Amino acid sequence: MMMKKTLVAGMMAAAASVMVPGLAGAEAVTADVPVGSVYYDYVDKLSGMGYIDSLPDGARPYSRMQMAKWVLQAEKNAKDKPMPAYLADELASMRTAFASEIEVLKGRSDQDDLALRQASLQLASYNSDQSSYKQSKKDFQPNAKWQPFGQGTNGYDYADGFNAVAKAEFSGNIGHKTAISLTPRLSWNDDDDAELKLEEGYVKTKTGIVEYLAGRQALSYGQGKTGKLVLDNTMKPMTMAQVHLEDDMPVRGFFRFLGKQNYHVFYAQLEGDREDRVAKGHTDYDHAGLLGLRADFTPSDAFTFGLMRVSMLGGDGNALSKSDWRHWVTGHNSDAEGDRWNDIAGGDFRVRLPGVQFYGEVYGEDAGGLQPTERGYRFGTYLPQLTRDGSWDMTLEYASTNPFWYKHQKYQNGWTYSDDIIGDSMGNNAKKYYLGVNHYLPGENQIGAYFMRTQMDRSTGNHPNVYEAALTGRLKLQDHFFLDGSLGLAKIENADYTDRTDKNVFATAMARWQY
Repeated sequence: MMMKKTLVAGMMAAAASVMVPGLAGAEAVTADVPVGSVYYDYVDKLSGMGYIDSLPDGARPYSRMQMAKWVLQAEKNAKDKPMPAYLADELASMRTAFASEIEVLKGRSDQDDLALRQASLQLASYNSDQSSYKQSKKDFQPNAKWQPFGQGTNGYDYADGFNAVAKAEFSGNIGHKTAISLTPRLSWNDDDDAELKLEEGYVKTKTGIVEYLAGRQALSYGQGKTGKLVLDNTMKPMTMAQVHLEDDMPVRGFFRFLGKQNYHVFYAQLEGDREDRVAKGHTDYDHAGLLGLRADFTPSDAFTFGLMRVSMLGGDGNALSKSDWRHWVTGHNSDAEGDRWNDIAGGDFRVRLPGVQFYGEVYGEDAGGLQPTERGYRFGTYLPQLTRDGSWDMTLEYASTNPFWYKHQKYQNGWTYSDDIIGDSMGNNAKKYYLGVNHYLPGENQIGAYFMRTQMDRSTGNHPNVYEAALTGRLKLQDHFFLDGSLGLAKIENADYTDRTDKNVFATAMARWQY
């Protein structure tokens, strides 16, 4: 496929420009900030208001050290451009949270030992006619579930009735070149399902300018507000090995017009019971692999884009030979009988203009010919300053997938992991429309509202139409202590592919201690 050949060749050529003398990598390793953290909202707002020099790229999570650098950037820029009170309070919170990393950047101290970063207790009432739904009952559909208000849960499914979820995030350093992070999660619901698990846990180290991570971590690659086409944190975090640069590096030589660059490579192994999950007569492979390559470039402060290729490949009884790997590198598709992998490849971008940001994702699944015939799209507009001080902002987003998206002839569970789609839970042949508004108040307080409509599996009779609306809020009760909440209503027309209309009322309150 031409797209994959161009992607791989471009990544290799640009990556070669970082292999130059003098880049020894003096920074200490730090743990990453979990992708569900409120600090990502703060960074997006600081960027939208112009206090961060360059647009953050689409490869999340970011490291604690990167967050500290943005704090220093914003403080410097605030000297020339006075900062609104609500935003100054958010920045002050980040300065407190990443104080040890800021001190390291200033050469005054070493990193923290293992410490508690955040603890939370969420109580949720999920009153629904049906708590979760399958993508479809047709053959060769993604074998996955979904539920309203289920985005960004790291694989946690709300049961009908009462739910309680407690989490604690610990991270820190062991020496200069090793960081660790642990996030245990305890949950209980009205079905008397109690579970204690390690939601995320990994070790991170480095050699020179290259960092290595091994363990379980949620990834969010792309620019979407309501999900990502390829990798998102709605599914359970995968256990994986990762390699990436410790910081953005300048592109040298012929490709220097690409500006700054970073690269991410990861490999994870999917479930060991994928064969059992498909209906009799269908196929899939236990322990299939998921291999991802991503390159991010920032040609200017106002433009960033990422190129990515993710492959579902191999598995028990479906191993790749040497010639298969050669074909994989060149992007050559095999016929149905000899197919050993399935690819999603493409790119995402974000552009910043005065008073507005535009972003998008354009990806394709592999197919015959020179170009992918199965495509998915997401386009959005972020208006960070509905008012002069930016205390009101708005996001508009549209997403669309092809009828064959997230499906494959050999991996007939589709692009799924532990019954969740590896990507956007709207599934294939779907359209999504989103409008969200937020109002920011001093003291890290915030209120917001959103409306979202999703048309799922549109080629099917009685296909589900989901209408979801919610009020959201955040209240700072005292130093380090917050109360987050939401109240939402959802209507599912043609629920479960029937003539039935289901309703859902979702209310949640979360006490959060942030250090």
